[in-house]
Amino acid sequence: MTTNEIIEKIREGLTGEYNVDIVYLESQADKYRPQKNGKEIENAIADLAMEIMPDDKRELLNRMMYIDGKRLDVVFAQAQQLANDRKTEESFRLTEALYTKIRMNYRETETEAYLSLRNPLEHQLYLYFYHPSKKLVRPVFDLSQMVLLHGYNLLELKRAEEAVRVIGDAIRFNPMNTDAYFELAECYKFLHDTDQLLSTIKETLEIAVTPKQISRCYCNLGFYCVEVKDYDRAVCFYYESLIYADNPIVPAELHHIHTITQKKIVPPTRDEVNEAFEHYQMESGANKEITGVISALAQEAIENKDLPMIRFYLHMLLGLTNDPQVKEMVDRYDLLAKERSGQN
Repeated sequence: MTTNEIIEKIREGLTGEYNVDIVYLESQADKYRPQKNGKEIENAIADLAMEIMPDDKRELLNRMMYIDGKRLDVVFAQAQQLANDRKTEESFRLTEALYTKIRMNYRETETEAYLSLRNPLEHQLYLYFYHPSKKLVRPVFDLSQMVLLHGYNLLELKRAEEAVRVIGDAIRFNPMNTDAYFELAECYKFLHDTDQLLSTIKETLEIAVTPKQISRCYCNLGFYCVEVKDYDRAVCFYYESLIYADNPIVPAELHHIHTITQKKIVPPTRDEVNEAFEHYQMESGANKEITGVISALAQEAIENKDLPMIRFYLHMLLGLTNDPQVKEMVDRYDLLAKERSGQN
């Protein structure tokens, strides 16, 4: 079905009772979000929600969702494109307006907190780590990424201390957003604040959910070790990063260490790598609490016979653990998915 056909079908389900219809539209947005044209459908549903809204609620929504007649996500997309085109100052003017709008209209209260958690896994991890007592309100837009882009622009403009404060707000809107932590690490690199850099790397590793994220954390650990002249352990972390993802910067960083130390760079032994982690009071690999939550979600999906989610969580778990038993389960459910696909 085309987007227009889907929206017409959704429109037919409206009752004329606003409180009923807005819940219905939210459920339809959730339903169609995974589809290829999900973003387009979501935008059309948002327009439909605005259309049926009473005047008083429309005024409130205008205040929270629009800047000079443009929806926040439209302004964000323009700012993102300008940033991609290296037009930082132009992008900054838009992100500054976005940041101001968000700070004014999405404030945490004594009873509610706005959180832009992007998927069910982030939601479950947030509940696991934070045990929130406030009502969690999901904004229409990804406020964390919008605020983060402003922090990125500030860093590009060499205003790193301001960027740190802004990125802190991005993290508050989504404490599971590793992108924000990685950008925070870049700020501390720029400021040559090695203590905060190490602390940020450790925080990022606690919430990393993909091999690529873990690899990037270990590259940052390598950078930190070079900054504090701990070159042997830097080599350990750079090599460890390659176990999780092929990072093209690693050879250059290892050559840089060779240039400084004039020592031949060789792959470290497992004992040397373990000692490096112990020295910085860390454990290698994914956070065991993260893998525990993902394993529990995979088991729940198995009990519910939800094949797409079974495969999603098992593939994620395999990437983090490389566990042979998980690999067997992945192969079994992948084969089942293939068989079901062949039957359709």
